[in-house]
Amino acid sequence: MSAAALPAGSPARPRLVAAAPVRSVVPTLARQEARRLLLHPLTLVGLAINLVGTTVTLFGDDGPRAAFETTTLILTFYPGVLLILVGYLVATRDHRAGAEEMLAPVPARQEERVKAIALASLAPALLGLGISTAVRTAFLATDQYTSAPDGIPGLWHVLAAPVTLSGAVLYGLMLGVWSRARVTAVVGVVAIVVANVWVDNQDDLRVLGPAFTWTRWGMSAGDWAGVYAGSPPLHVAYLVALSALAFAAAWVRVAARRGPVVVLGLTCFAAALAAGYLQMPGGPL
Repeated sequence: MSAAALPAGSPARPRLVAAAPVRSVVPTLARQEARRLLLHPLTLVGLAINLVGTTVTLFGDDGPRAAFETTTLILTFYPGVLLILVGYLVATRDHRAGAEEMLAPVPARQEERVKAIALASLAPALLGLGISTAVRTAFLATDQYTSAPDGIPGLWHVLAAPVTLSGAVLYGLMLGVWSRARVTAVVGVVAIVVANVWVDNQDDLRVLGPAFTWTRWGMSAGDWAGVYAGSPPLHVAYLVALSALAFAAAWVRVAARRGPVVVLGLTCFAAALAAGYLQMPGGPL
């Protein structure tokens, strides 16, 4: 397949003729992109690390704190961090393959492709939800949580990590849409990791980190010292708002009509600010 070129005012300046967009193609593309996200080698490496870490903790009986964190946090690191790179690589695949001109006659603009990848980001989230639920069930069955108040991860604790998996893909998508330089993804990963480490060391701000552990350190790694103050439901809302903001930032770069997308982005930004503030210890809720 090749793109057709017609003269545009001057024979020396051909104009690429693209097919008219067909928005219904987004779900079809999303299924393909979901498969690419889930079967990407980096995703598989992250899932393998997650499986090994979870198995070691499950059979090692390292205490209630380790059980709680393994249920709620490890997915955000593995494969979460790697999914940022996967989202970037999927978003820039056509450019790196030199196939952009060849895809011009296809009835899916870059805008539809961005939407498809965003929709496909739900696949890692659903897989992560299944993994978190299975891990929680396993730790309950082996009685490794503490009976202390808040010692067993609830629904909102379990939901947080799957949301970060979708958010990681969307963050990588945003990076890929705005910059195709190979170093962009690495810089993006380093930036978010450094930011997360910084807020995690601020007592009043640690709940703002995408990778946030609710459990406190005891005298030893296996001791239970309770959970940090904050609102798990609002923390999930905060993560959803940040993920949607990353999508809006990617979408606005390729949108045919940018006005509504800008409004969406501003709304997501305001929602992230509100949920982030309200979830903090000492907040009004």
